[in-house]
Amino acid sequence: MPLTVHPLDLGTLTVDKSGLTLRRGLGTKVDAPCLGYLITGGTQPILFDSGPCTDPQWGTRYHNPFRRSREQSLASALGAFGLAPEDIRGVIISHLHWDHCYGNLDLPNARFVVQRKELAYAIAPLPCDAPIYETQLHPVHFLQAFDRFDVIDGDTEIAPGVHCIVLPGHTPGLQGALVDTTAGRVMIVSDHCPLFENYDSLVPTGIIHDLEAWYASTAKVRRLADRILPGHDLRVLEPSKS
Repeated sequence: MPLTVHPLDLGTLTVDKSGLTLRRGLGTKVDAPCLGYLITGGTQPILFDSGPCTDPQWGTRYHNPFRRSREQSLASALGAFGLAPEDIRGVIISHLHWDHCYGNLDLPNARFVVQRKELAYAIAPLPCDAPIYETQLHPVHFLQAFDRFDVIDGDTEIAPGVHCIVLPGHTPGLQGALVDTTAGRVMIVSDHCPLFENYDSLVPTGIIHDLEAWYASTAKVRRLADRILPGHDLRVLEPSKS
């Protein structure tokens, strides 16, 4: 059975566009969906990112204005494909920012594939990055599932037709997922490119750890993938983009 990638709408942030496109859109507020992806067609479904917290007040207080309807819950998103959170056993975590992995504890039978460099930095980030990882808050949310982390180093095939691909820039250890589909090789790039605009216009993400690495990672994506799926673009939720 061929592999298929399905977008999941897991919440909505209202952000300044300059946080998505470096030095562009300052003062323009945009709605940014928190996107996860479900990869089906293999021996078992694979989830890419588990999404943000369930509490809109928490997300708004510590980050950006955030809303999440019942339909945007992880359980509801999986239910649309006949799955329950208990059915998910494999999860690729792109990076450990709060809006991409808070749902880990809602997946009781899952193991989480994380890059070693990402985990090391998330535990002890630079002060300016601590809030987005929430490492200044206790207990640290991502460490509550630490015993179920499968830590890897570098590009790795985790299932037939599914490769984790390291894409540093936004964070030191961000990883995408390269998926072989009937429509070609699709790269889920997460916040390496939060918008299609980042990739199409070669504009780095506004939250950036290493600009030089970002450009090198983008060149890598262009070599490997036929098309991309970004981390926060509303157009992904259009049927033609999935």
